Amino acid sequence: MSGAHAEKGSRMARALRASGLPRRWAARYPALAGPRASARAAAHVSGTLERLPRSYRFGAEIALRIAGLALRGAGPAPAGSSAPAGHDRLARIPGFGRFLDLVDALALYGALDGERDT
Repeated sequence: MSGAHAEKGSRMARALRASGLPRRWAARYPALAGPRASARAAAHVSGTLERLPRSYRFGAEIALRIAGLALRGAGPAPAGSSAPAGHDRLARIPGFGRFLDLVDALALYGALDGERDT
């Protein structure tokens, strides 16, 4: 996903930024810690989610916003954790954990399928 799909002002892109998931990716996956890889990951995730049918797109946006609220309400990550505390808690909720796994997979695919960071 590129260009038009990575609009910084789109609702999905804003929801993704507010979710804190790019920080989760950087903490969990060293390959996503760099700014270019992070930007490619975010563009791919938001672009993919924007292409979902309307009802799924709405659900994905709500899930991203819930992730952001959980992150802000949970405080700092516990020692030894690979993700912010709120995301660790959300990952244990059936269904939501699967959503986070799928978004992580999209992020990895989007970041690592592009040109190599040097």
